Amino acid sequence: MRKLSALLLGISIHATLAQEPAFKPWDEYRVFMWVGDSAYKQPDKLPLFWQRMRELGVQAAMVHGDGAIQPLLDAKMPYYVENMVNKGLCLKWSSNVRDWDKVVTAWKDTRDEAGLIREYCFDDPKWRAWARTEMASLVKKNAPNKPLLYDIRDELSTTISANPFDYDFHPLALAGFRKWLQTQYPSLGALNAQWETKFATWDDVKPFTTDQTKNRMASGDAIPRGKPDWQAVQRTKFTAEDARKKPTAWNFSPWADHRTYMDISLAGMLDDLRKTARAIDPTTPVGIEGTQMPSAFGGYDLWRLSQSLDWAEPYDIADAREIFGSFMPGKLMLSTTGIDNARNAQRKLWHLLLLGDKGTIVWWSEDCIDWKSADYALTARAKGMIPVFKDLASPVAQLFVRAKRETDSVAIHYSHPSIQAAWMMESAVDGSTWLRRFSSYEATHNKHAQVRHTWIERLQDLGYSPRFISTEQIERGDLKGVTALVLPQSWAMTDAEVKAITSWRGKLLVDGAAGDFDGHGKLRAASAFPSANSPDNIPTLTTLPPIQVPASARVQTHRYTLGKARLVAFERNVNYTMTEDLRQGGGNEGLEKPITFDAELPSPAHAYELRTGKYLGHLSKLPVALDPWQPALFALTAEKLPEGDVVTRLMQ
Repeated sequence: MRKLSALLLGISIHATLAQEPAFKPWDEYRVFMWVGDSAYKQPDKLPLFWQRMRELGVQAAMVHGDGAIQPLLDAKMPYYVENMVNKGLCLKWSSNVRDWDKVVTAWKDTRDEAGLIREYCFDDPKWRAWARTEMASLVKKNAPNKPLLYDIRDELSTTISANPFDYDFHPLALAGFRKWLQTQYPSLGALNAQWETKFATWDDVKPFTTDQTKNRMASGDAIPRGKPDWQAVQRTKFTAEDARKKPTAWNFSPWADHRTYMDISLAGMLDDLRKTARAIDPTTPVGIEGTQMPSAFGGYDLWRLSQSLDWAEPYDIADAREIFGSFMPGKLMLSTTGIDNARNAQRKLWHLLLLGDKGTIVWWSEDCIDWKSADYALTARAKGMIPVFKDLASPVAQLFVRAKRETDSVAIHYSHPSIQAAWMMESAVDGSTWLRRFSSYEATHNKHAQVRHTWIERLQDLGYSPRFISTEQIERGDLKGVTALVLPQSWAMTDAEVKAITSWRGKLLVDGAAGDFDGHGKLRAASAFPSANSPDNIPTLTTLPPIQVPASARVQTHRYTLGKARLVAFERNVNYTMTEDLRQGGGNEGLEKPITFDAELPSPAHAYELRTGKYLGHLSKLPVALDPWQPALFALTAEKLPEGDVVTRLMQ
């Protein structure tokens, strides 16, 4: 069984959650501007710059690391502190591997272990002490000004983004890895039995590289020698029946355990820095920006990361926003938006607001101002965003910011061991070029992520608001209250979660045999649960959606409570997946048409259309005319509201 083993890295997850501080209230939607250098080149024009920002609808800004904060204070502009630890967490900057393409191109020929030593090792006490000092210094500097947030680092990773690479073989990292392994296995003999290795002492233990694991896959040898036969690797394809004839070939444990340790290392470092900040300023949330999709690389186990953060700004790649939202209920979530297309931005930002976002960071001021104009005129693209930000700051939007979002008792399994196993199997076709399977490619080609997304989409079409549940949550008994559980190609499952699911009494939906591998990535003698379901043929579930909509309408339903009232929002269930350069994914043309439908309510209620304030009557079916570019918003009450502005009444 995999344990968090977080104490090794300074994490005590349950203790941390039990001691959540009282953060400053955040009861409005905030628009932040990421301010570039041009704004500060002419200090005498800074007042004009801030005036233009306020005209745009910007309510807050940022300061980079140890940057000057007086201009923000003079302008009375609230701010957050970003990129507080600028060495070691994001290798895109201040590192020897900034040109990642060049690095992997050079390494592909040598493939030597020396190249797998990370420049900044998370187990290096000197670097950790430096990082804590940096964090503490900036918190002390900014705390008196009551910043809105602390951002440890933007676009952090154990590699770059979620690109595949076998960091970290640094001697200190390997020592930490061995120490962690001793919390996972009762003896060296147990580890050797699991890994199918023959280490004589703990000090001899080393993880398998990706190359070694693929060599094992192709040769079937427990301890393969030489270089992989890459053509043989490309021919490998997992089928349970054939794999069990050569089980050693499908034992990923010596590699998967190392991936897990790197995930824990990153999450542990973040929690350490969060604790450093909280010791000085316990009222300001600590988090990160620019997170990646769930991945076997980069440290992107979203469950573990979520337990080390007070807030996050995820890149919404491969449903990362939905996953983080499930694991961080009630915590602050923000987004990043560009200004290239106001209509797309408005639809996306409303969608994220309905998921629980409480603000957005605009990238960036350089695109918003005509710097050559004497009056710092807003660019045409920036002007196009003014009505978007005004809408998000409207009283109607604030209703949803303050309301509590409801989810259903339908859960989707988030299995990071399965993400690891799926990557190893999917990347076989790449042969020796697996290291060029960059996260930008994975975002649109990862089949495992596509299966997960299809399940979300189909359940939403049926009217459900599903949530994700992690391996660790299942192990600790959080299936209580769940009536249906989806296993979307849950290839690898721990013994403890298999036991928990087996004893659970809900409806199990299994897409692809589940638990073919154990929680460490070793092939089992038999699947834990046979494949029985498909997202395109979901059986009727015991618990129906509280508000029922026709599945053919392709509508996503959002439900909330606000005092005694209930709020409901409907939007077309388009694909909002973004790319790493902040562009929104396409393919939604078929859903970009107005539709009308009836939404069946669980019981009659007094219904109000929130954008117009119109009273619709005491209804059991809600007539919905849905614009594909903005959500339809309603309030439902048991008693008819007194005369007057509906939004004002609901705010009271």
